[in-house]
Amino acid sequence: MDNKTETWDKLPLNLMDELAEKETYRRDVYRPIYSLHKWWARRPGSTFRCLGLAALTDDTITKDDILTERTTGTHYGLYLDSYHDEINPNDEHIDRDVTVLDPFAGGGTTLVESNRLGADVIGYELNPVAWWTEKKSMDDVNLDVLEREFNRILEEVRDELGEYYTTIDPETGQECEALYYFQSQRIPCLTCDEEVQLFPRYQLAKTKKTRPGALYCPNQDCDDRIIELRDRNKGLDEGDQVKFENGRVEILTDRHEGEPDAVISEDGNEVCPNCGYQFDPNDGNAGYGKYTCSNGHKHDIKETLQRNDSNPEFERFAIQYINPQGKKKFKEYDEDDHHREMEAKEKLENSENIIIPNQKIPDELSEHRSTEALLLYNYSQFSELFTDRHLLTFGRLFNEAWDVRDKTLENADAQNIAEFLITSISSSLEYNGKLVHWQNNYSIPGPVFKRHAFIPRVQPVESNPLTSLSNSAALKNFYSKLREAKKYCNQPFEKIKNNQTGEVEQFFVDSESISEERVLGIQCRTSEQMVEQDGSVDYIITDPPYYDNVQYSMLSDYFYVWLSECLEEEYKEFEPDLVPKAREIVANKNANKGEEFFIQSLANVFSECHRVLKADGEMVFTYHHNENEAWSVILEALIKSGFTITGAYPVQSEMPNSAHISELDNAEYDILVYANKEQTDEETTLTELRQNLFFELQDMAEEERERHEDLSKADLGVILRGKCMYYYSRYYPNVYSEGEQAGIDEALETVDSIIEQVLEGSVNLPASIDAISEAYAAFVQRGPEGYDDLNKQLLAKNLNVSDLEDEKLVKGPRKLKEPVPADERVHHIEGKLNGNITSDRLLDIDKVQYLYHLYVTDQNTAEYLSEWKSSDLEELAEFMADATDDDRYESVMEMSLSQF
Repeated sequence: MDNKTETWDKLPLNLMDELAEKETYRRDVYRPIYSLHKWWARRPGSTFRCLGLAALTDDTITKDDILTERTTGTHYGLYLDSYHDEINPNDEHIDRDVTVLDPFAGGGTTLVESNRLGADVIGYELNPVAWWTEKKSMDDVNLDVLEREFNRILEEVRDELGEYYTTIDPETGQECEALYYFQSQRIPCLTCDEEVQLFPRYQLAKTKKTRPGALYCPNQDCDDRIIELRDRNKGLDEGDQVKFENGRVEILTDRHEGEPDAVISEDGNEVCPNCGYQFDPNDGNAGYGKYTCSNGHKHDIKETLQRNDSNPEFERFAIQYINPQGKKKFKEYDEDDHHREMEAKEKLENSENIIIPNQKIPDELSEHRSTEALLLYNYSQFSELFTDRHLLTFGRLFNEAWDVRDKTLENADAQNIAEFLITSISSSLEYNGKLVHWQNNYSIPGPVFKRHAFIPRVQPVESNPLTSLSNSAALKNFYSKLREAKKYCNQPFEKIKNNQTGEVEQFFVDSESISEERVLGIQCRTSEQMVEQDGSVDYIITDPPYYDNVQYSMLSDYFYVWLSECLEEEYKEFEPDLVPKAREIVANKNANKGEEFFIQSLANVFSECHRVLKADGEMVFTYHHNENEAWSVILEALIKSGFTITGAYPVQSEMPNSAHISELDNAEYDILVYANKEQTDEETTLTELRQNLFFELQDMAEEERERHEDLSKADLGVILRGKCMYYYSRYYPNVYSEGEQAGIDEALETVDSIIEQVLEGSVNLPASIDAISEAYAAFVQRGPEGYDDLNKQLLAKNLNVSDLEDEKLVKGPRKLKEPVPADERVHHIEGKLNGNITSDRLLDIDKVQYLYHLYVTDQNTAEYLSEWKSSDLEELAEFMADATDDDRYESVMEMSLSQF
């Protein structure tokens, strides 16, 4: 590498993580453009703005020029205004006359951020829903006309259908607006045929300072099953004596007289003041895909549906509505409510030419764990994912919105206005339908795609999308997000928290905008064959597909089936019945898309990137995956395409409390990978690379520690690994080991061994020790650490945390993973020895820990010592003795067979 300032050296890494975390928590607040429509696994726009600034600025610009935090807590730099007069006078330090290409454009983050910086952009995206999201993100629109047409349509549909979303207030008898209808699945018990109404819990809302909580009484004979909790946010205590007064539960104290109406039998229980029934509100009759009938028979929900060849059927049981005083209240679902539901169903059946998707749910959904649930729950058509009332409502909304294209509008293109209207309606579908669940902690609905998967619900909630309130599921809310997104295009801003004052400071960037004028092309097709000329692109900035993490085409069908009903005649991209899946670059073995398909497809794209990139151009991409196998594959695809890896840096990607992160123990960081077209015809060997890199990496490590404060050892390992891969990829394919070409996995092992020697805590174990044992030994030496730091340490060994968890070598919550000691692994090891646990082989650490167990429990070790003892195993035992400060590890290996 030459001495010029590398692009990644200009990245303010310590501040980028904080920016990314804030943005991913509230995209609609920090970067409204990315709330225009749902897309999965979206990378933070703040990260890509920093990438763009680092790429487009000249060598005089430093990371502090891009963004720095002053002692007052406020911030300063080109990130806040790329035309900053002091840092970039007369715009002399930024080259905006460039073309940026994204071959995997997804939700459009690269295109939007590069466009905003003034670059011309080109995008390729095979998925029509993603392509449409990119297009509308950068299409210009007359917001005044859009606002007028939206209000007109919403009012007209509300006048037509609003009566179906009303209910009678039981206290006053007045008609009120309903907000949410609570449903629960009914299913016949496989054993006794009892009709079971499924309730995961009986809680409708938790008590807050601003509103009472609400429960639903499980007793079917109760006359009034809604229980309001005004002054308690937790259950009663065992032994509490209570009386029922005016529909409320009062806890008796010494000052009260008279006999109690009930005595609480268990901590956490509640009691219905209307019927006296005691119950645990968090202990329902359904959970984890199972249900239990009143006779105690437990069955699997999927199995029951499949054996009865039936779709999920739901029964409404409660409503949240606005009472005449303007307060949100709960009530039981009654006959009058049922009558309105039936009227809506009748109107749907009698409606002609209404836009409703008729596509079948494809069998391909069974090919992946994230999408198979719809078929396992016997859903067969996408329309079955919505209630009749919702089909009627959204059908009419799409009809009215799409008809706008036939109008004559002043100062606006009617087709464009219609397209934006249907985009906002499509966006609202994520909070409407039978896959929407209720979040009783917040009294709001949760999104369909809480995780990157289809999740059938046994207790879904049906919203009123026509309400004038700006609640989570209201169409008005999603239109507002779209409007704010387009306002952001005209006047973008940055928001950064001042850590001294605690305030979030907003900086408007008047000199920037996001405009369709800078869009050279957005192609809805695979990027395995591009139309651009050789050497015509300055930068390629992208976010490749995540191996098998997200099955984009299958998930996006949820929106596509509605959008295509409008767009199929206008756009060839929406002519197919469903999103095209054949060339989607994901790993899915059940769809005959294994590692070979993924590598070859990625290599095809990267080869095209190599062709269209200028000789001095640069490629940078972020990658996010929990499985380190995926890293090996993507590096192999990149290197085989002729690219040289020049650097790698870890950055924040998703908020730590994201459901996709916290519930599934996924990584919450991305790795930025830099590459260019530098190559050499010279040959080298892994031995030569090891010798040359050892001392160079020591200097690199010191430089990185000086450049980036608070750099963890795990993060430094990732950075050094990227720098090591520079040399391997530069010489590729002329890198040899023992006379044969060295593959990517062998190179990664070599790189990792060098890095371990450079960084503190090198294990220096013999090469014969298996990778898992070596990784565990290093983990013991380092001590407990967070999930992400542990995962980064395992990166080059082609291992991840789950590999250690499978071997019972790691335990603890995400925030602090700990090595499992020998005494807690004995059962697992004996299971292997006895053949009760299926395993490829006994690990070296299994042998050491089992010998240790026998030694400390005064059992005979002779049988296993005679079979296992070797000089390499002795070195592992010696290392464990040092790492644990327990000499008994070493002592057991020093014993001779004659001692027994």
